[in-house]
Amino acid sequence: MIETLDDPMAPERVGWKFARLKLLHAAGVRVPPLFCLTDQAFRLAVTPVADRITALLADVDHADWHEVRDVSARIRELVEEVTLTPRVMEALGHAVDRLLPGDGLVAVRSSVLAARPDEAEDSGDHAFAGMSDSFLYVPKAGISAAVSRCWSSAFSPEGLLYRHRLGLTAQGLAVAVGVQQMVLGERSLVMFTCDPATYARRTVISAGWGIGEGVVQEKTATDHFFVGPGGDVDRVVSGKSTMVTLDEQRGYGTRTVDVPERLRHVPVLADDEVVSLAGLGRRIEELLGTAQDIEATLTPDGQVHVVQSRPVVLEQSRHRVWSSANVSESFPGTTTPMTYSVARRFYGLLNHDYLRRCGVGERELYDLRETTSRLLGYVDGRIYHSITSFTTMLTALPLFEGLRRDWERLVAELDTAYAEPAPPPATRLERARRFGRLARSWARAGRNHMTLPRDFTAFERQWRQLLRERRSTVLQDRHPLSLVSDFREVWRRAGDLWGVTLVNYQFMVLCHKMIEQVLERSGVTDHATLFSQLLCGGRQLKGAEIALEAVRLAEQVRHDPELTARFATGDARRTWEELDAGLLPAEFTAAFRSHLSRYGDRGIEELKLEQPNLRDTPWHLVELVRQYVASGMTVAELEEAERRNRAEGEDELRRLLPDRPAVRALVLWLFDRLRTHLYYREAGRYMRSELFGYSKQVLLALGTQLHHRGVLGDAQDVFLLDLDELFGFVDGSGSTHDLAGLVEVRRRDMKRANSLEPHREFATADVVALSVPHHERADGVDEAPTAHVLKGLGSCPGRVRGRARVVMSPSLGTALEPDSILITRETDPGWLYLMLAARGIVVERGSMLSHTAITGRKFGIPTIVGVPGATARIADGSLIEIDGATGRVTVLEGEA
Repeated sequence: MIETLDDPMAPERVGWKFARLKLLHAAGVRVPPLFCLTDQAFRLAVTPVADRITALLADVDHADWHEVRDVSARIRELVEEVTLTPRVMEALGHAVDRLLPGDGLVAVRSSVLAARPDEAEDSGDHAFAGMSDSFLYVPKAGISAAVSRCWSSAFSPEGLLYRHRLGLTAQGLAVAVGVQQMVLGERSLVMFTCDPATYARRTVISAGWGIGEGVVQEKTATDHFFVGPGGDVDRVVSGKSTMVTLDEQRGYGTRTVDVPERLRHVPVLADDEVVSLAGLGRRIEELLGTAQDIEATLTPDGQVHVVQSRPVVLEQSRHRVWSSANVSESFPGTTTPMTYSVARRFYGLLNHDYLRRCGVGERELYDLRETTSRLLGYVDGRIYHSITSFTTMLTALPLFEGLRRDWERLVAELDTAYAEPAPPPATRLERARRFGRLARSWARAGRNHMTLPRDFTAFERQWRQLLRERRSTVLQDRHPLSLVSDFREVWRRAGDLWGVTLVNYQFMVLCHKMIEQVLERSGVTDHATLFSQLLCGGRQLKGAEIALEAVRLAEQVRHDPELTARFATGDARRTWEELDAGLLPAEFTAAFRSHLSRYGDRGIEELKLEQPNLRDTPWHLVELVRQYVASGMTVAELEEAERRNRAEGEDELRRLLPDRPAVRALVLWLFDRLRTHLYYREAGRYMRSELFGYSKQVLLALGTQLHHRGVLGDAQDVFLLDLDELFGFVDGSGSTHDLAGLVEVRRRDMKRANSLEPHREFATADVVALSVPHHERADGVDEAPTAHVLKGLGSCPGRVRGRARVVMSPSLGTALEPDSILITRETDPGWLYLMLAARGIVVERGSMLSHTAITGRKFGIPTIVGVPGATARIADGSLIEIDGATGRVTVLEGEA
């Protein structure tokens, strides 16, 4: 009947409240000593009146609040009149003497158990906050009475009504009681590891003077502190006139007293204490697996004592998590409704095919259709990943739970983790079923890994054939209904091909995780530079191939004096017109046209349908070639830089692991696999650009024809519609004929969206359009830097100085001076032309597997990713130095 922190303290015997305190204690968190009277003690004592309690519960009319209160009072009286049995009294007495050898005070707290574990107090689904009793500063003589009152509080009127409203039974309840050594705290707090109002991932702390009862039960004023993912602290300090503390006159119990004048307007917590508490909260969240509501008190020596931790109960139907961290690489900034609707369609078909290839059955795929069609959101003109939808979808894959943290970090690029862990199987049958699903999933994954080279080759071959059929036709001359039909056919066939790219992505993340584990277990913990170097080499990535072909064009120009002079002085558009008219050397013209034919879908922000690519603006390629001619770069030099980087990495690996040849061989083999997966990823990305490029041609053809028919004021207006609106107008499935009116509404929406800057990562718990946190846009790129040193993740080693070139809205025609260090928010593959002209690269977002990091190390350009606020904190034109090994950016200001 008694368990202490040295016993198992399973939740089915002591309740969730005390079971969690046991876990925290075992992990080294400071928890005041305690023991528990288990549910067995309650059942033994209450057995004589159990039938009468059952009868009263069966007859209560929950619609009559007065009757509920009356029944509650009668049940509580029955329980409190029951005397503790001699066995319970003897066990309780021995436990109290062990906890308090002399005189002292305790806290007596209840934890209600139910017939089902998920219906108990402080379970993951139900907190029952404040519905059962706790007693503070209780002397030894008052413990048995406090235990009886804790037992009876399971039947409080609020608890009975709460259970009824949620369809939970009140039959079979039991109560465990914790008796805990009282900590004489001078400050107390409640801490949420996520915002309880919006579920946003920031720590919220409410703290006051005195003991926790004043804070929890709102008996006193409190200060509030908010800690963001980056450790920044905001606080709201209130006037605190009263606090709850020990009744020193009686020597036990509590009373409300005045706060000393000198403390009334002073923050209860210093900023460093707030940051430290937030760190403790994150640790507890990691230990317990989900966002936590934590109660703690601080003693005069500053020690933090945790007295309770329970899950923050999220109302999942309202909870939405949004992030643009990864998707903004493809769709940065604001974009049009058409781009969003096409992107949403692509994500749906891509993930449907991926789940099919991973063995998800047709019935489950059908059930997930609403989820896979809503993986993206359109918030203030920007495309966001719906992390909630993604995690819902991915839980269909049994392997996802083991890779969830890596998915959040490498794929979704979340600053903090949001996903709820899967509950452990409760029964032997459930465990067997889960094991069976895992075994089948591993078998399917093994098969997919073996067939990946063949499957990806087939994907490339079928896509090339499908695209070749379309590139040979003139879309502008086709009838609108024919264009719509052809678009749907291409996308239908693409839907059976594209899932292989996500299968590859899955293995890329797994391979990355294995490399990290092998290196760290071998004692190589600081491996960022090594990682960058060993990823060099292997098959040429598609983006690098395209950029190198442009450098080869520059080499051709450089070898012809007449061409060199023309490119040095001529206007880029005029040079293109001369080339198009056949006035330039035939060999160069052929090579230039071949580049446009093979790589014309490359461009800055190339997946945004409203943006031009090289196929639309070929003179931008002329401008890029001109920059490469002026820089003097050659393909041989770039390839040699990559080979040198790789060789240095292998030398460093031998230095770090001199006596472990088998481990070195394993690491190199894993890197070879990772490079292959990166090759597949980049090839798939360019084929995706081709799919979007084809789609843009179809949509522009439709826009041109509707403009000629007087429906749209301009062919480009087609991008301010969404796909269903446009196609519905053409084939009769739409709900409006006033496309021009819709365009005007969208123009106003886009103007407003461009004035706002929503957070990159946020959560909502209400109507989404009404609860998005945002602020007025302030790029701040011309302001003086706010810090002399910034820190990020070093992705390609090398130390260089140069002038910061802050680029927010680039084009392929953007020119960089030879000493420019490119500063931007994020890049996509279309930036590669521009990045090659930079002396160094600094971006606000990205991971070791992001496009920016890969490009930097591929060509030996010192690169730093993940520098928060770089575009606002580094002034355009300022002299800076970057160290791609350490991730350090230094603003040198006036230094030479």
